[in-house]
Amino acid sequence: MSFPQTIMGKPGWDKQTSTSQKHKLGTPMQIGERMFRYDSTGEAVTVGKLVMGKAGTAAHQVDLAVSASSAGDTTVTLSGSLTIAKNLYQDGYLIFNDVEEEGHLYKVKSNTAVSSATGCVVTIDEEDGLATAITTSQQVGLYENPYKAVEVHDGSDIDHAPLGWSCVDIASGSYGWLCTAGFTSALIEGTPGAGLPVVASNSADGSVEILDSDDDAEGTIVGYMGPIAGVNGEYGLIKANLE
Repeated sequence: MSFPQTIMGKPGWDKQTSTSQKHKLGTPMQIGERMFRYDSTGEAVTVGKLVMGKAGTAAHQVDLAVSASSAGDTTVTLSGSLTIAKNLYQDGYLIFNDVEEEGHLYKVKSNTAVSSATGCVVTIDEEDGLATAITTSQQVGLYENPYKAVEVHDGSDIDHAPLGWSCVDIASGSYGWLCTAGFTSALIEGTPGAGLPVVASNSADGSVEILDSDDDAEGTIVGYMGPIAGVNGEYGLIKANLE
């Protein structure tokens, strides 16, 4: 399956949904001054909601043991006993989270399946392969593509980073687009003033609210109100700030 890396779209393309995949997850699309990312949904998402990535598999995200590999190799073999479905991490990320080569990140092309077994082979999607040799001391983590099976942002149960706003209703298990930068319609909690920074709400799912500098949990700005103040429970024009 071959997909373009970026798309120059037309107004209305952001509202297209499908039950089959048309682009790589996370593919960027530009329509005029607005930016979008292609996603799949893990639940039904209605229009104008802020969404987040789904929860990952904690046991796969840190401190996985590996077999030794040489610089330039395009595969990493996991040496611990694991259960991982085939290509679960396709288009996701392999990171070195601790010991020696920590900090490196690679895009995943594919992975083999294992069931309570060692030997899962992760193929990275970089033609030059590993930047350095790795030893059995390395510890790695695997992350699914963040735009896979997204959920409405839930401030009382945050699973992942905020990713963007739905542009149309998207059925569970379907594909569509999220606005990540530029002006978009967003569900508002409270009455944030014109031009003021807004954050993901910690009480109204999928909403944004005024930044409260005294609340550390509300420190990440996701956008700014447009030219008029928001109205609680209604949709307002905001400038998205997630790219």
